[in-house]
Amino acid sequence: GVISGTRAAAALRAAHRGADDLEPLVRILLRLSSLVCALPWVRALSLDPVRVAAGDALIAGVSIVIDPKRRSVAGGYRHMAIHPYPIELSQDISLRDGTRLHIRPIMPEDAELEQAFVHGLSEQTRYFRFFYQLHELTPAMVARFTQVDYDRELALIALDGAVSPVIIGVARYITNPDQESAEFAVVIADAWQNRGVGRALMQRLIACAKKRGLHRLEGSVLRANDNMLRFTQRLGFVARDDPEEAGQVILVLELA
Repeated sequence: GVISGTRAAAALRAAHRGADDLEPLVRILLRLSSLVCALPWVRALSLDPVRVAAGDALIAGVSIVIDPKRRSVAGGYRHMAIHPYPIELSQDISLRDGTRLHIRPIMPEDAELEQAFVHGLSEQTRYFRFFYQLHELTPAMVARFTQVDYDRELALIALDGAVSPVIIGVARYITNPDQESAEFAVVIADAWQNRGVGRALMQRLIACAKKRGLHRLEGSVLRANDNMLRFTQRLGFVARDDPEEAGQVILVLELA
């Protein structure tokens, strides 16, 4: 890839170092990338020296140059043309029964996990989520659900398993054209329902929507989906009749 063509990678190869010594450099560069994206006033940054050995790295010296003129840049990533992956939203949580899960924003590399998640849902759960009989996601749907424009939408996934993680729940919102409201959706794997996964995802999604400056979350749900209606009511949503679809209701949560 890009890193393999750098002078640092060439130096490691010349010293007969393998991929184990390249991996810590990759981690450092990824973290540096997140740092400079979040802090636009960093004008220059130097790590010198960086010592790599036995699959680990030691940074012995760091120098940073700050641009005082950019300290007034607004928060978030409004200074960037493309919103980077919001790694700061990743966190580990514990359910009521002590089960540990990892919650993070979805990414394009989750395509297979997303496909497997939807395929593993019961027919009823898929119907309640998509409003029609769906066996599995089409390639276009997988791309739409995993290739997210983080500036206007967010999809949080709950993962079980550290070695071979699987998606057990997804909560997402997409900002409406008015830039003040967003449409939300949430679905939890059948075996994990009523264990607190949905609440954990939705509480974080709501917090992110508020931080984004949204005033309202809206979503449609089938009248027959009693569990969803009760769940969202406990979160503060109000159910209103859908004037266009008799079999659906509109859920609304005022954020402001």
